[in-house]
Amino acid sequence: MEALNKAWCANFWSHTIYDWGDVVPAVGYGDGISDAKCVVSGLQMDYRRFQSQAQLACYTNERDAIREYDATTPITTNLMGTFKDLDYFEWAKEMDVVSWDNYPGMDTPPSFTAMCHDLMRGIGGNKPFMLMEQTPNQQNWFPFCKVKQPGEVRKLSWQAVAHGADTVRFFQMKQSLGGCERFHGAVIAHDGTEESRVFKETAALGEELDRIGRRIMGSRIESRVAIMFDWQSYWSLEGCVGPTTGFNYPNEVHRFYRALWRRNVPVDMIASTTPLARLSQYDLAIAPALITVLPGVAETLEAYVADGGTFITGYMAGIHDEHDLVVPGGYPGKLRRLMGVWVEEIDALAPGETIEVHGGTVDAKGEIVASIIHREGAERLATYGGDEFYAGHSALTVNAYGKGKAYFVGTPLDETGMSAFMAPIIKELDLKSLDTPEDVSLSVRYGDGGTRYAFLINNSAADKRLCLSEFNGGTELLTGTVINDLIELKPYGVDVIALR
Repeated sequence: MEALNKAWCANFWSHTIYDWGDVVPAVGYGDGISDAKCVVSGLQMDYRRFQSQAQLACYTNERDAIREYDATTPITTNLMGTFKDLDYFEWAKEMDVVSWDNYPGMDTPPSFTAMCHDLMRGIGGNKPFMLMEQTPNQQNWFPFCKVKQPGEVRKLSWQAVAHGADTVRFFQMKQSLGGCERFHGAVIAHDGTEESRVFKETAALGEELDRIGRRIMGSRIESRVAIMFDWQSYWSLEGCVGPTTGFNYPNEVHRFYRALWRRNVPVDMIASTTPLARLSQYDLAIAPALITVLPGVAETLEAYVADGGTFITGYMAGIHDEHDLVVPGGYPGKLRRLMGVWVEEIDALAPGETIEVHGGTVDAKGEIVASIIHREGAERLATYGGDEFYAGHSALTVNAYGKGKAYFVGTPLDETGMSAFMAPIIKELDLKSLDTPEDVSLSVRYGDGGTRYAFLINNSAADKRLCLSEFNGGTELLTGTVINDLIELKPYGVDVIALR
């Protein structure tokens, strides 16, 4: 009990526990402030861990019951991308194959959907995953449920394959006549006909997958960049009462991911507790908003950078330990020596408020928070502008540490700024990427015998034309066309090109 009171800082507001019966979950009739926040933040973190582990125990109990009668059939359950309540890295360890449901909203950027696919591949150790569910037309749970444009579902399906899926499945086959999902899209709608646009598009997609899918199955994604997606930081960051309510953890991960996706740089999503032996396989590791630094993580990151790795983190990083207690001695806590900075204060910016960031190739705006940084060995890359008292303070820094470098991003940069910040790092590390027009993405899967499968996807409703001489001589598998300089993509068009 003494250890519990210490871990939860229970003397705050007289919450010291004297009897185990005094422990109440972090809910409204206890110390819960909302579904995400609690007066005793350590209680909230432990309750979230308990919920994730308890539901995982339910899954493993059901799995083991099946295994008594079936020793070989793979067992899975459908996950949901960046779903907050369950630590999917722990769940994936108990699943024979990872599967998930992809339901992007009408305003979801294609880069965010790509990140979710990479996350689902990442939790399973970068093995192929299953696209368990997607809708062949409208979704059901948004305020406004748009119909999918012609070709859009095909594009979404091939995007999943491009990022590591070995299956493409749908919910649902036939539309229900009643119940709360009766307007959810289906292959066979309420009209019961095979003459509908959706049925014909789904059948055509199935024919494509059947024709070339077996060639692609089992091929892999090869990445030299890793991004840490940390459910502990997810819970902690969004559970903070201050300095701002402006953070959405998946959006902060996407802020960094998008800059790489736009340059067609492949990314693996990893846990923050990834062992050094595996982390060292990557040239670049990024830990967005890593507010919770679990035991051993700081030491692993120091060893990784000292041996030549490049590491990026920044605002809100390193503040908490595993109990959601602030690490004393100044931000970013156990990462302070590695990053070569001391963050004295964190200024919160109101919704719509921004702060200028200037330096080198970066001419950008930051939002949500601004870290007021003192350099302790790090080099300044950019400074804050504007009329705040900390104008002229460092906004972006880099610290030489052993054979490697550690970059600190003091404020959430806008898309242009993050792209400009990442560009010289991508160039310095020679992270090979091919330029494609706006809204056209390129992903590559590697098969046996040196075969590569390049997926060019038009994520827009406009025609796109591009020339990629690197693909000359390759065969577009869906049409049998041999590539010769010019590639034309129709709205939501997809090319799958076999290369050697």
